[in-house]
Amino acid sequence: MWSYLINDIELYSDRKSFSLGIDTLKNLWLLLHLKDLEIKSKTVLYQVDNGIRQRKSTKHPIRKMRKPLKNTAELIKYLRDKPYKLNKLELEFANGWKIKQLAYVELKFYTNSSLERDQLINKLLKVAGQGPINASKLEINYSYYFKSESKLIKINFDDLPDPDEFWSKEKVAQWKIDVGAVERLKEEQQTETPINFKSDLEEIKKMFSNLDSEIDPF
Repeated sequence: MWSYLINDIELYSDRKSFSLGIDTLKNLWLLLHLKDLEIKSKTVLYQVDNGIRQRKSTKHPIRKMRKPLKNTAELIKYLRDKPYKLNKLELEFANGWKIKQLAYVELKFYTNSSLERDQLINKLLKVAGQGPINASKLEINYSYYFKSESKLIKINFDDLPDPDEFWSKEKVAQWKIDVGAVERLKEEQQTETPINFKSDLEEIKKMFSNLDSEIDPF
């Protein structure tokens, strides 16, 4: 269940990029707030989806969008009445920014500096009725979910960061080693000698039967 338009956030290790958890099937309109930026290039792969009117056996091909688009306003206008699901969406703007969709739950934003990153985060949060937040206080490569409109909770199950596309091969290799070590530790903890509840119960019964024989009810 999505309680907020923007469900979570994660900063990337280049310190200029971030991701936002967003239902992109319903809320791609958020990109209208970047309509002032000129689209330099795009990669859009789409598939016709007629919803309940489409037979389960029908599978439409995935196609590449050829239509020229100047900005995100033209993109949203074009998609408005189309029964399309976007399997891939990548936009590059003339100012150097980029957007990538992780279908259909996330948008990744790439800016030119930490300052631009932080300003864009709070601009989008304001549109969503959330924030503001101090993005510079967030740990890199850890996801945070919105507990309230501005309160963030760190998602940290194993005290390990999430790798991103900017990590070196060496760093990714070490991360895999660390993940393996954590998994082995979990397995060891699960295979420790289990408690013998049946044996313990018999001991408890025996203890109380001894007490009963020792106590004079009168």
